[in-house]
Amino acid sequence: MRGVEAPQLRPLGVGDIVDRVFSMYRQRALLFMALAAVPYLALFLVIGGLVLSLAAQLAWLGPFLDSLTAPNFRAPNPTFTPSSLFFLIAFAVAASLISVLFLSVQIGSLVDAAAARYLGKETTVGSSFRAGLRVAPKIIAAGVLLFVALFVGWIALFVVVALSNNGIVAAVAILAGLVATVYVFASWLVAPVVAALEPVGPLQAIRRSWWLSNGHRWRILGLQILLAVLQTVLSTLISFIFIAAFISDVTVRLVLQQVVNVIATVLWAPVEWGTFTILYFDLRVRKEALDLQLAAEALPRQA
Repeated sequence: MRGVEAPQLRPLGVGDIVDRVFSMYRQRALLFMALAAVPYLALFLVIGGLVLSLAAQLAWLGPFLDSLTAPNFRAPNPTFTPSSLFFLIAFAVAASLISVLFLSVQIGSLVDAAAARYLGKETTVGSSFRAGLRVAPKIIAAGVLLFVALFVGWIALFVVVALSNNGIVAAVAILAGLVATVYVFASWLVAPVVAALEPVGPLQAIRRSWWLSNGHRWRILGLQILLAVLQTVLSTLISFIFIAAFISDVTVRLVLQQVVNVIATVLWAPVEWGTFTILYFDLRVRKEALDLQLAAEALPRQA
């Protein structure tokens, strides 16, 4: 297997980070695609098994959804029972938890592979996947802490708005909440990467992500916006070229559109998490002189 050269670490601009991500992706496309696709495939198989096992309890959903999407809309006439509603809620909760678990494994695997490749090391699907399994609980815990913090913050905000009973106060409070949410999002964006690569707990990963992001939040937001624009443009082009331009049947087009969206999501995941991984190293270069540290470690040791 061909080796790779370790990069000359230096502070990178937004365009440099994206360019290095795509270059790294091209070099080992099969590695990154496998790490992104395997958890998705396993997730679909597990969710599909749940659907089949609860088919009898969820059978009422078919007529119910048909009534909502019928050309001549008619009021839904649900035939579910309390027990079938319970099974629906249980299925939704189980599917959500399973999705979080499998996607966290995917994130950990992709981060491990991207870090190895970026630092000039070889890795395999098996070793990166095992790393993803190992760090998935920390990634999940960090995500839960972020969700709880934002949820509690917004609940407190709505309480203030309700107690004030003033339109101006409500508008200012909601605007402040949106700004704070974006600020927190930019501060904790690399927390999953920290959790995956460093021997710290989820709370320490969040704190470290916050510290690394200090002074760089606008650049982080700009990078995220650039990724969102690129993903939207590429998905739209793929959908038009392979579906809209050649398929006239509406039903077939909708089904294929969903399939293409899933494939595009899988193929894009290495770009997304590879970008955050390189961003993590870039922040460490800027704030901790990681480039000098690695250069010193590479020097031959005297006896």
